[in-house]
Amino acid sequence: MNARLLCIKDWEALARRADFQPARMAGLCLVSLRQLERFFAGHFHKTPQRWIMELKCRLAQELIAQGYTTKAAAAKLEFADESHFCHRFKKCCGVSPRTSALMLQQVAFTQ
Repeated sequence: MNARLLCIKDWEALARRADFQPARMAGLCLVSLRQLERFFAGHFHKTPQRWIMELKCRLAQELIAQGYTTKAAAAKLEFADESHFCHRFKKCCGVSPRTSALMLQQVAFTQ
């Protein structure tokens, strides 16, 4: 296993620096994309692409809960457009971005 990858503690910050692109993440880590894919398979049990999509969906959830529109959240997280964002979000989370945000608000309200 690549020691460089084992030393990384803040994968989210690395993903942001790489503009949420696995190939750029690999470049910043000084490893090949294939090495990064093997590392992710072993440590996160998913591909870097899947991990990044889940990260972006979680960040979008937080933004929408703060009052961002789906269009603004899509733009901030560098999705191609709002419909692409909504489609990917629903595929990742099982519900629409707005429904997800409402569920988070209800949980926060009951606490």
